[in-house]
Amino acid sequence: MSKASSISEQHRQSGNAHFKSAKASSRVADKRRHLWSALDCYKLGLETATSARDRGLCRKNSGVAHKELCLAEWTNQQRSRAWDHLHSSLACFSEAWRQATLWTKSAGSEGERWRQRFVQQFPEDLLDMYSLTLNLETDQALVDNLARVCNVIGRYSFSNTEYLEVVAGVFIDYANRLLHLSVSLDKKLNYGLAYSYIAKMPFPIQEAERVLSRNATDDAFDCLHSELETLREDQRIQEAVFHSRVELERGKAFCQNLGENSATQMTDEALLAMDHLRAALNLISEDGIDIVLEAEICSDIGSLYLNVFNAENSAEKFFKRCIQLILCHLTNWFAAAERGLRILQERGAKRHDAELRKVLESDGTLADIKTNYDRGIEHFLEHIYKVYSIGDNKLPDADLPLRKRLMVALSHYHPDKADKQDRRQYYLREEITKYLNVRFEQTKVG
Repeated sequence: MSKASSISEQHRQSGNAHFKSAKASSRVADKRRHLWSALDCYKLGLETATSARDRGLCRKNSGVAHKELCLAEWTNQQRSRAWDHLHSSLACFSEAWRQATLWTKSAGSEGERWRQRFVQQFPEDLLDMYSLTLNLETDQALVDNLARVCNVIGRYSFSNTEYLEVVAGVFIDYANRLLHLSVSLDKKLNYGLAYSYIAKMPFPIQEAERVLSRNATDDAFDCLHSELETLREDQRIQEAVFHSRVELERGKAFCQNLGENSATQMTDEALLAMDHLRAALNLISEDGIDIVLEAEICSDIGSLYLNVFNAENSAEKFFKRCIQLILCHLTNWFAAAERGLRILQERGAKRHDAELRKVLESDGTLADIKTNYDRGIEHFLEHIYKVYSIGDNKLPDADLPLRKRLMVALSHYHPDKADKQDRRQYYLREEITKYLNVRFEQTKVG
């Protein structure tokens, strides 16, 4: 064991000692203090760790400590803190899983045993955290908290069967509870929501159906019908892309050997390459599953027709198809990028406008306009033409009726006449015409 690894081990053991003290404590304050001390030790162990094993152990132990803090805070009615620890616990478990996988690759049977122990512990801890939500005051509170748990869990995907079964069980329990809640809740909506979580989980459709058949009712299968169909279709598409890539790689392998063999062998290799490329294309071409992959296959087939079989018409057909697919793909990218830039420009303009309005407010302009309007319309007209004059516009003749003078002033200060690049002038005009319009409407009533 290296010196750094020994130091990490020491910090972790110190953390374990604090953790044991926390488990033995009956007072929440003592439990919380020991658990935070344990987390500090695990953090030091993580900082000094030099191997995936040490990092994984520190992360796993941190996850367990956060889980215990979650339970303690929830028991102590500190719900907000409990949720923070729930998030932290799952994040630590997620990273620990990754480190365990890395260690298993290099540590053989010892690493696999440790990973299996972790695999068995995580579902138990997950169920502990889930059970926190099941004794709440109202049906609506139960629904809200169950939904929150499912949202948190849905962020983490582990491929282990035990984990997937626990998660599926949580979602099924959520749906069944929703089904039997009081009539004040919309059962159909919430039941469909619960099963939409199952549809998002990354486990195979066969596994989902097996777990459902063991836990769910006939009503559950009826509600889940469309979600199961979606899962089946997603799996079909993933399998089609996977097998297409396999066939493509086989075809490319034969293409690479073409220049190294005799003429007879070269023809055989070319025919085999074409068979694999055609198989790859057939797997994905009908549904337009993967445009980029389809374009690559068409390019390889076109090159084979041109350079080996000298079939120019066929080569042209596949080259054109390749270009068509790529242009379609680029068009989608271009449209998405164009929309994104437009949104960014609009957001930037809104931020700039908000800043300008703050400037007008902070430098007293808005207050000045309001104060002088409150002193009377005659004074207001004289003030704006004196302080905020625009071009050669003159104060309307005092001999004209007030309604006519207001119409003239509105035409002078209308925001649409401002320079589109001068946003300060635009908002200044907008503020002035706001008050002019108020007085103009009053003349209609009079």
